[in-house]
Amino acid sequence: MMMDPMQYADKFKGASYLEILNFKNELISAITKFEQDYDRADPGWKLAPGPDVQYQWNLEVLGLIAPMLSEAFNKEYEMGEKDISDYGKDMKELGGGRGECVV
Repeated sequence: MMMDPMQYADKFKGASYLEILNFKNELISAITKFEQDYDRADPGWKLAPGPDVQYQWNLEVLGLIAPMLSEAFNKEYEMGEKDISDYGKDMKELGGGRGECVV
């Protein structure tokens, strides 16, 4: 059984911008994979929940974490915890984060 998207997204409340950003990248990777590699003959369709349900779940969680990502960015880079000039360095340290989201 899959966790409720809202309950899962709540795990990111108070997380750092980079933590949320990394998870967002994983979600987008999984969403894109489904959209580009849609193939019902794939053995993954025999899994429960199926890829279509995972896709919908990933979309819901993405919608829930987007405001958290914005809030964390504002808190860390716009409100003074970090200087905006550090953003590029932080992104290089993040490096990729293009794994497949596991639900």
